[in-house]
Amino acid sequence: MLFMRSLIQTINRLHPFDNRPFLHFVQRMNCLVIATLALAFPLLLSAQKHLTGTIDGADFIVDVPAEPSGNVMFIARGFRPDFFPVSPVYEVETDFYQTLLKEGWTIASTAFQSNDWVVAAGAEDILKLQAHIEAEIHPIRRAFVYGETMGGGVAVWLAENKAETFAGVLCLGAHLFPEPVQGQEISPTITDAFSLKPKLPIVFLANGAEMLSSQTYANQVAKTSVTPITWFIDRSGHVNVNSAERLAAMRALVGWSEGAAIAAVENGTITMNPNSTATLSGSAAAGAIRRLRPLYGNIYTSFVREDLESIGIQIGDTFLLSHRKQTHEITFAKAYSDVPYHAWVAFIDPEGYVQVSRNYANAAETIGAVKGDSLLFSKPSQQ
Repeated sequence: MLFMRSLIQTINRLHPFDNRPFLHFVQRMNCLVIATLALAFPLLLSAQKHLTGTIDGADFIVDVPAEPSGNVMFIARGFRPDFFPVSPVYEVETDFYQTLLKEGWTIASTAFQSNDWVVAAGAEDILKLQAHIEAEIHPIRRAFVYGETMGGGVAVWLAENKAETFAGVLCLGAHLFPEPVQGQEISPTITDAFSLKPKLPIVFLANGAEMLSSQTYANQVAKTSVTPITWFIDRSGHVNVNSAERLAAMRALVGWSEGAAIAAVENGTITMNPNSTATLSGSAAAGAIRRLRPLYGNIYTSFVREDLESIGIQIGDTFLLSHRKQTHEITFAKAYSDVPYHAWVAFIDPEGYVQVSRNYANAAETIGAVKGDSLLFSKPSQQ
């Protein structure tokens, strides 16, 4: 296998030690990687139909399960800079979406018509997609909106203005303050795009300081039967919430829409502790790519925190990532913002695995990464 030969060459170059035991490990990599992938990549529950199209300039994706229940979740995506493609692509491979598909949910995502900061205009794109599904795909029994950051604002606008069309909205890290301007502090005042009169159940799910916007909105809404509920996740970072936490909040929202009692959750954190599947030898560890994030290029690996600790890497340290014939130096940190723009960074994602990224750059594209590829993490040799 060509990769194995290049890996051996990389090891010889990076680690000038007696590597015979490590070479034995490399020779077993074919079998070990296959075993790792079998554990790390359960078969995706493919939608029966993956439908795409364009409505009034807004591209869309509708994933329909084999046995649609009539429940539909509309995704209102977060803000993207101008240099990103205008795309409806979403992280369908995550457990959150896969579980919903398995349970019969149809998932619909719109790109919106541009990457501009939108609220009411984005809501109109969702309403048009909803009408399209009802007319052309299947009847809708209940519709919910899931919005991240800016998309959380789109979802809230719909809860205030189109209550007859939806059953509830789940907002993740909703940004309800004025549009951020680079170099300026964000005003902690709810923008006048919102009336503060929601007519639908709203669950605000957020982690760390990103709860401020949601909590400010909830505090200013008059206490009614549809007063928004806040669901706090005790974790730093940006929209740093795992699939189990999202599913728990979504199930609570659905229950609320059906008349069940609901209360604010002061700490809805669900800590994930996946087992190590890495192969360790001295100051190096071998693993694989579990999945890649579309558009952004984040690399989600099969490594866990203990793997880095086993080879002597702690928060703040740098280590080497070897992939095929490339090697990059990476900082092990807590968040993207811990490194300069375009620098490589690794941190523990909310699912408990090591995520490799570049701050404001595409890591997967940089190294030509493909899901299932083998990776080598190693500690730089001390000179």
